[in-house]
Amino acid sequence: MKDKLRVSYRQSDENGSYKSFVSHSHDTFEIYFFHSGDCKYHIGDRIHQLLPNDLILMNGLTLHGATPSPHVPYIRSVLQFSQPWIMPILEAHQVPELLSPFNHLNNFLFREIPNGVLQEIDQLFSDITTLYTSPPNVVSQPDEEGIRERLYEGRLSTLLVQLLFTIHSLSHAKLEMLPPQESERHKHVDAAAAWVQNYFQRPISLNDMASSLNISKYHMCRTFKEVTGMTIMKYLMSVRVNRAKYLLEMDPSKSILDVTLESGFENASHFSRAFRQHANMTPSQYRKRWQRQDMMKS
Repeated sequence: MKDKLRVSYRQSDENGSYKSFVSHSHDTFEIYFFHSGDCKYHIGDRIHQLLPNDLILMNGLTLHGATPSPHVPYIRSVLQFSQPWIMPILEAHQVPELLSPFNHLNNFLFREIPNGVLQEIDQLFSDITTLYTSPPNVVSQPDEEGIRERLYEGRLSTLLVQLLFTIHSLSHAKLEMLPPQESERHKHVDAAAAWVQNYFQRPISLNDMASSLNISKYHMCRTFKEVTGMTIMKYLMSVRVNRAKYLLEMDPSKSILDVTLESGFENASHFSRAFRQHANMTPSQYRKRWQRQDMMKS
């Protein structure tokens, strides 16, 4: 499920440091729920001084990250989910509009949310996390037909859809006020991001990309930078590094060279340098840290 959904509920860092929370981007949508602490949160070129119960919706493409003050408990809940995974489920229920807040509100922060809505969001975060951290044990209890796995995923997606309904209701007034031209800009950015996600494993040329999308290279690059706060090539690098992280986490036996090539990097030295810049550690160190965390949870 890690490639489809990730969630943490009221995660706490008692001794956070500025170096621990690096800016990042990803190809998943994100719901960030701030509970307490002294924290600034930057999204692109905007910086928010967070207040308890702030809720941020992000499309993931824009460079973002938290800067909590050291020695102050930093407590938040975070949920990331894959649009390609959830969209067919929403379409089956004829409610694809539930993703509109993520596609069109440009990384929006909600403040002074009514108490009843806050309690509903908090409870859904708790329920999703409880289920997420208790997957079916298909090793000790074989599930040849995948029934338990499908039921488990169905329960998770149902809870997520409930959360998306709540967030859409909260966003409804904001969506109605959105200027049409802003939606058009986001369509161009979404198209460019989707193109990168489809072709990141091969050499990418901005000229080829603009030609494929039937848009001028200048307009494409300028719009992407204005909306997301980063260049297309920087986003491409982020997509490749995030893919590498996924491969390092999910397949401990895969060689670093295979991870390099499957993530779209030309050679191991380029991969190692780019990975270190994004993750502040080498790919091998990242894999070892992840394995240690996985062993502690089991």
